[in-house]
Amino acid sequence: MDLEIKLTITGLVYNQTVVGTYGLVLSEEFGNRRFSVMIGEPEAQSIALKMNNKKSPRPLTHDLIKTLLQLFDADLQKVLIYDMINDVFFSELHILKDDNILIVDARTSDAVALAVRSDCPIYIKSDILDIVGTVIEKEPTEKVDNENVDAENLTSEDLDKLVVEQLSDLLEMAIAEEKYELAVNLRDAIKRKKSKSE
Repeated sequence: MDLEIKLTITGLVYNQTVVGTYGLVLSEEFGNRRFSVMIGEPEAQSIALKMNNKKSPRPLTHDLIKTLLQLFDADLQKVLIYDMINDVFFSELHILKDDNILIVDARTSDAVALAVRSDCPIYIKSDILDIVGTVIEKEPTEKVDNENVDAENLTSEDLDKLVVEQLSDLLEMAIAEEKYELAVNLRDAIKRKKSKSE
């Protein structure tokens, strides 16, 4: 049986290159690898609402699915990202009903939106994470100071001169401050660093 690795949601980043899409950033819970899944705006909004403990005036599709599961005494046990074909992730819902596990195919965006509502874990097959995961390296010997780094005015060449730890810290700050265009540039710089080190 393939090893499954537990994931946490790191954030949502607006995609500047494809209008109306977001990058859902997922990280392994007990490790230092991250990857992103391109999702649509409705799914991103649905995930963000729940993560920020806000409610829609009327039930969204994912709220409706959760309610239906409850009405039929079914429980979402986990979400599993089990494959990737042509850069598209494939996921499944593992639903417990009458002591039986039912497996339902789902888009990853919908699966994650349902997972955050059901407080159920999200997993990925280890061989898929091996392909898509970007290592976020930590260098404990040296504390990197990002206080004086004006990331918004840095060119791609300037970003390439920073170490991965600096880029990762700046990426987290950019996401927290909702500077999504900057976050995309930082993510791309991290990918370039990784590809050069391979």
